[in-house]
Amino acid sequence: MTEIFSQTELQNLVGAGLIKKHGGSGAYILTGKGNKLLDDAFVSDILPYIQRSYRDADIQRRLNIARLLLTFYRSGADVFTTGIDALGQGPGIFLPSNTRGRGANPWANTRIAAVASMEGSVYAIHHIRSDNGKLLFADELAAFSRNTAQLQAGRQAFLFAGASYAEILSELEHREVSPGDRLIGYGEAYQRLRMDAHLVTCDTTGALQLAIMARPDYRRRLTRLAVQSKFVPPPEDFPGCDAFYEGAPFLLAADMDLRRIDAAIQTAYERGCYPVVLAALAGQAEAVLYARYRDTGKARVFRLTDSALREFFGTDSPLYAPSHQQFLTAKGEVIDAPLIQAHRKT
Repeated sequence: MTEIFSQTELQNLVGAGLIKKHGGSGAYILTGKGNKLLDDAFVSDILPYIQRSYRDADIQRRLNIARLLLTFYRSGADVFTTGIDALGQGPGIFLPSNTRGRGANPWANTRIAAVASMEGSVYAIHHIRSDNGKLLFADELAAFSRNTAQLQAGRQAFLFAGASYAEILSELEHREVSPGDRLIGYGEAYQRLRMDAHLVTCDTTGALQLAIMARPDYRRRLTRLAVQSKFVPPPEDFPGCDAFYEGAPFLLAADMDLRRIDAAIQTAYERGCYPVVLAALAGQAEAVLYARYRDTGKARVFRLTDSALREFFGTDSPLYAPSHQQFLTAKGEVIDAPLIQAHRKT
């Protein structure tokens, strides 16, 4: 919240008794008065009622989900959804936990933290941290496919989110074979997964990545802007390549599908057009791609320029920031008006 709202705004919310700081975690949470304000401001079917737990583990889980939601919020996605069907209307994210405790639970005990929809693709989102534990991978895939079938998305994929790329990769690249056991670790699940798998950090870089992935045909369009006059269409028998640049395979890596990059590098090596060329956001290059690919001689890594991103988004500020104007209800009214305004209305 401190990246989106000013300290003055937070202090005003605390002073009005709408939020307070949780003693154990230091997190800002809604008060009873804050919940009542939201119930009064919105119709009843917008905000689900959820029984809150204040155990340390539950607080930490909610903080992780809050960071994930704010990252999507900054990317411009709709985060105010209470049903999976709302994801068919544009970029958005839905929390399965909002349906638990209310009748039948179609998600059972899956570890899917959220489901997102972006430009014809639907994503199962897992929040990765060091204490993840194991999961029933077959049940995860079945629940994801079953509960998103109504969206009729052209593509299903996984999105692994976390505080940092280092934390995400430490879990996804840790192999722990579990013979004869349905419960497996994330490292083994990552290897078994046959869908595309993207990494995203819950920060400004991650929000910009999601904003890119929410745009139509983002790989082709951003590749054209990055390569410009040196663009050469990729051969049809090289499906993991977005273009050829100075005789080398070029891949837009801003969506952080590392398995796609690794497969393209292997193909390039076999065909003698090695190393490949990667283009990504500055934060992605500095945190992962330089060390993983440039420094090992597997790829040349370029950062997407501000001008290319500006032309792609059509603005200098692609990330969403909330308006500082008063909130208006569905009827166009403010929640609270000064006495003089109330007198005029009377």
